[in-house]
Amino acid sequence: MKVTIVGAGLGGLACGIACRRQGYDVLIVDQVPKFLRLGDSIGFGSNSARLFYRWGVGERMEAISSDMQEMRIYNFDSSDKLLGVDKQIGTSQEKYGCRQLIGHRGDYHMILYEFALQQGVMIRMGETVDTYDAAKPSITLASGEEVISDVVIVADGVKSKGRTVVLGYEDKPLHSGYAIYRSFMDADLVRDDPLISKFLQEGDQLRLFLAPNMHGFITTLRNAKEINAVLTHRDIGNVEEGWTKPGSREDVLALLDGWDPAFRRVWEKIPNIIDWKLVYRPCLGKWVADTGLVSLMGDAAHPFLPTSVQGASQAVEDGATIAKCLSKCNGNVPLALHTYFEIRHDYVAEAQATGIKQRDTWHNLHSDDSKEFKESFDINAVSQSNLYLWANDAEKVVDEKWDEISKRVESRLKSKGV
Repeated sequence: MKVTIVGAGLGGLACGIACRRQGYDVLIVDQVPKFLRLGDSIGFGSNSARLFYRWGVGERMEAISSDMQEMRIYNFDSSDKLLGVDKQIGTSQEKYGCRQLIGHRGDYHMILYEFALQQGVMIRMGETVDTYDAAKPSITLASGEEVISDVVIVADGVKSKGRTVVLGYEDKPLHSGYAIYRSFMDADLVRDDPLISKFLQEGDQLRLFLAPNMHGFITTLRNAKEINAVLTHRDIGNVEEGWTKPGSREDVLALLDGWDPAFRRVWEKIPNIIDWKLVYRPCLGKWVADTGLVSLMGDAAHPFLPTSVQGASQAVEDGATIAKCLSKCNGNVPLALHTYFEIRHDYVAEAQATGIKQRDTWHNLHSDDSKEFKESFDINAVSQSNLYLWANDAEKVVDEKWDEISKRVESRLKSKGV
């Protein structure tokens, strides 16, 4: 079976690796000429990490991962008073049978890229897809070359061009009403700063700061050699998808009036701030083209808000599910892709909603007027609430549900003449 994947992001690479494990001829194309160490910290829950370990790449990812065991929670105005500690991160091995992985997105991306190549996945960089033919199926590149395969997987992210081929119309994003300022830096740049140094004295740590209609993170990684800073806030500016727009330091500091001096100092010192507008798309009700030979996955089908801490993990699960379904379909690609959709859609839609619920919880603890907590602080009320997702094993789910769901899907497809 020949599988073409459009998009060599984390989800696309995971799908390519999973399909290659089934023995398929896999080609991934991406419009970027060369991958760089872009972005900042990212987490893979136990649900996606267990797939990486099973596939043989987990140990490589673990080698550059943080060893943090908890999330420390503070009020926005002071990092000297600890409100509580969420210890769920450190119990992942015991509770879910696999540790989670937290590290730099660019490092993980390169590990998966190199691993995919070693497994025999063909990856062509600097290739823009001009058109799709869902009937063959095929993609036609900007060079005019047409690539025909048995199945096309669209993994080109929130700005997906392939989404229009599947839906039959251009899907416009919705403004979430929020944006994130993000940045990353070498801790040596500020190690001697008396305010920031306390963030670097205890190794890798995740610190959450809660404020009215805002929350921020300071994460130290690689044994406190790197600092990741994040600030989520209300935003009514123009919607512009993407996460490469430069942010204004002055705008960030204006939001941080009255915040903890050390948290504020990080933003005074940190370079290259990104202003990421959080656009929103509900989980699409259609992922598979009418021909049954082209399918969406990951952010192209269900973009997650960062507060879910599951966007990348759910894309990895999509890729694993696609490969497993293809392995069971006896060459009936429409059956495989529609069964993949049935297995994943409702589960992912519920998971996507958890990001909104988590943000709303964190942002509504304070009175807008007094800035004080509305009631006594309860660590259990603000702890990450969707870690139930970490128990999932996407490949085993296909093994358990394939017979039941594929029979139902097959009957429906036959009635439609697919």
